[in-house]
Amino acid sequence: MKKKSYNNNKPFKVVTAIVIIILLLFSWWRNNDLSTDGQKQDVIAENVALTYTKHARCRMDCRNISEEEIREVLREGIINQKKSNNNQKPCPTYAIEDRVKDGTKLRIVFAKCPDQIKVITCIDLENEFECDCY
Repeated sequence: MKKKSYNNNKPFKVVTAIVIIILLLFSWWRNNDLSTDGQKQDVIAENVALTYTKHARCRMDCRNISEEEIREVLREGIINQKKSNNNQKPCPTYAIEDRVKDGTKLRIVFAKCPDQIKVITCIDLENEFECDCY
């Protein structure tokens, strides 16, 4: 009768496969979810003229956000890739976030159009406001 032989390398192969899968998943997660998060925005020149949508002006008034704070976010903020759509045509949108001088954490959505930069909306990430902006 033949004795059963056990493959001594099997546990090693299983552990190696699990480690490789974990590394691949981590790499995929970093590339897809955080590709530009945490990076200072550099897709929109900070010295460009901005135009404001009616919606953005309404949100700014309701949430007490100034044009100076919009520029501060543009100058110093980081892109939130999850809230951005850089493939949108004809104007890719970039959600840029920053804590401004008064301590308020803002997200400003900019549209980078061929002939202008539009401020689409302004969001205070920590305070709720009742605004009638459509």
